[in-house]
Amino acid sequence: MVIAGTINRAAFYCRVNHRDRDYTQYLDAVMRRLEEEYGKQEWDLQIFFEKASGADPNRKEFNRLKVEIAAKKIDIVVTMRAATIARDWGQFMEFMLVCSKNNVKVVCTDRIEDAQPIFERIQQFVRSYFEGSDAVCR
Repeated sequence: MVIAGTINRAAFYCRVNHRDRDYTQYLDAVMRRLEEEYGKQEWDLQIFFEKASGADPNRKEFNRLKVEIAAKKIDIVVTMRAATIARDWGQFMEFMLVCSKNNVKVVCTDRIEDAQPIFERIQQFVRSYFEGSDAVCR
């Protein structure tokens, strides 16, 4: 959870599957997005960068990020778009549930494909679809 006036711990998750790209080209957009969301803050920005397929469940940095979130070492995750998190819906939902359970918001530099609103719409669908049932995603 981001708290004004403290040094907040942000994770930038960047996944690419092209050899000629690196994460540094996105850092300005990441910092701009954090400022848009939270105003001027001091950030301890950790980089989780990997060259891998978004469908691969064994991504080293992706799994390390989930562990850091569960250990309460991250306050917010920034990524480019929801598909950067995972190209597999099961992996996407698992990641977002880990974040949700640990009060970690996910923001994307691409507001059209912003992970948090997508996750919230899916959760609303699940609540509506399974209304009155105990069979919901947790």
